[in-house]
Amino acid sequence: MDSSEVEPGTSTADSAAESSLVVEESFFSTLDIFLFSLIAGFAIYWFVFRKKKVEIPDYKTLQPQVQTIRETSFIEKMKKTGKNIVVFYGSQTGTAEEFANRLSKDAQRYGMRGMATDPEEYDMSELNRLTEIENTLAIFCMATYGEGDPTDNAQDFYDWMQETDLDLTGVKYAVSIKENKQDF
Repeated sequence: MDSSEVEPGTSTADSAAESSLVVEESFFSTLDIFLFSLIAGFAIYWFVFRKKKVEIPDYKTLQPQVQTIRETSFIEKMKKTGKNIVVFYGSQTGTAEEFANRLSKDAQRYGMRGMATDPEEYDMSELNRLTEIENTLAIFCMATYGEGDPTDNAQDFYDWMQETDLDLTGVKYAVSIKENKQDF
């Protein structure tokens, strides 16, 4: 309807008010809808898609580990553990080792404390220091193989015994040899 055309029975003021009502009926304009969409899109991005700050846990600094030095003194080990019998074994198949372990355990029956050890793991030049420990005894359970050759773990001890001039005066010891003969 044109503003020049006025319906009969209505005034121009009424028609102007009616046309303003039509304009006022749309509560949001296109700009309002665009701004609202922009704010809603930013809110969705902010809460859903943005990368959240990842907290880095506080780790303790690692201390460099000191390599444990293998103790090569059977005397010091005996003193620390209160042992007074040491049973050295030279074994190729495990028989002499088993016998040495049984001997060291059976020593408890007689009020002694024993330990079975591989001569390859300790410094055998300390044998003369056995007198430092009261009431000590060294037992050697040695097996042989072939034509009476020493076992692999006792070879260095055998060579050392052949070459040394170490004074073993006062050292109490016992020797048990088991010979393994192989028939061909």
